[in-house]
Amino acid sequence: MAKVVLHQWEISPFCGKVRKILRRKKIEYRVVNYNGLRAPKAARLSRTRKLPVLEWDGDRIADSTAIAAYLEERKPLPALMPAEPGDAALARILEDWADESLYYFEVFFRVQYDGALSRSVDLLCKDRPAWERPLFQRIFLRMMRRKLKEHGFSGRTCEQIETEFFRHLVELETLLRERDWLVGGSPSIADIAVSAQIDEVVRTSHLAGQIREMPGVSKWLARMAA
Repeated sequence: MAKVVLHQWEISPFCGKVRKILRRKKIEYRVVNYNGLRAPKAARLSRTRKLPVLEWDGDRIADSTAIAAYLEERKPLPALMPAEPGDAALARILEDWADESLYYFEVFFRVQYDGALSRSVDLLCKDRPAWERPLFQRIFLRMMRRKLKEHGFSGRTCEQIETEFFRHLVELETLLRERDWLVGGSPSIADIAVSAQIDEVVRTSHLAGQIREMPGVSKWLARMAA
């Protein structure tokens, strides 16, 4: 049996994306977490200096999209990509939208609200010495706010960002009231990538209740968690 190790941060949506892929493909694995001030050690794992990183019998792959492609090659079934070329193209577009756009809403909701920030830091410092928490929070907050500034989220109000986020969710709700999956007749990389981002909003944000009130989205998230 292959030795599979996922190096991760538990609340990273990209690490959640890889866990969903591994679960979908029924691949056994173990995790190594880089909580608290262990986080800098993650930079030694790959040239990207980011997580997730997957190890498979000596191979080491960084980046959730690259990991998805690698796992699709190593274990083709069940497939992450729809069989129809047009559906496969749409699935890739939705994966990219989740990774490169939806992600920054998740970051905003995690660091711009005190309750969500506290819950996030608690999770990111789990099983670490208590003295690390204040220092880690300062570093985490600085890094995440820099990301938001680089992607045009600074200078906008919380109300504006929430309104824009829920516009996206209303579109998803429209799709998911008519079908079980975003693309095709079975879960694809689109469902995995998009749900991984929304899962993390639900995990730490005060918006979780409003998301659960959307029946199509809520039932779909439950299917993706099963």
